[in-house]
Amino acid sequence: MKIRILASGETRHIDNSTGTALVSAGLAEALSADESTGKLPKYNPSANAEPEWEVLTVGITQQELVIKMTLLGGVYHYGGAPQNANRKIVWDGGFRYANSLGREIPKNILEQYTRQYKDSPSLRGPQPSSEPDIQDGLRSNVSMAAEMNQRNAR
Repeated sequence: MKIRILASGETRHIDNSTGTALVSAGLAEALSADESTGKLPKYNPSANAEPEWEVLTVGITQQELVIKMTLLGGVYHYGGAPQNANRKIVWDGGFRYANSLGREIPKNILEQYTRQYKDSPSLRGPQPSSEPDIQDGLRSNVSMAAEMNQRNAR
């Protein structure tokens, strides 16, 4: 029999006759089978695991066209060029999508985004630089390290 001693809150497994005596004396309470197992509740997937997609403009000071994906309470945006939206980066044994959403963007959403992207150049996000060292608007670690070395050498 499993009991919880009321004075200390300690849980113990003891023989039935002792447990019954402690419970009847008001010094302990008997634990039911559910309380005594200590197991976690069974997994019950109630959330929708399919993402919701939307094309919209975001921003306060500068509006930007993005693809919005909502999945299990998380909100993710893609605001790059349409031709890179479903581009895969492939290596031996796997791949990932270059869009940072972790999955392929549905065709109808991508077509809507492409149409709005072409029609509204002012809503495009930061564009990659023409400089070879800059990718997606960010400099590489190599060039930043070289610049820091030059500064430190002065």
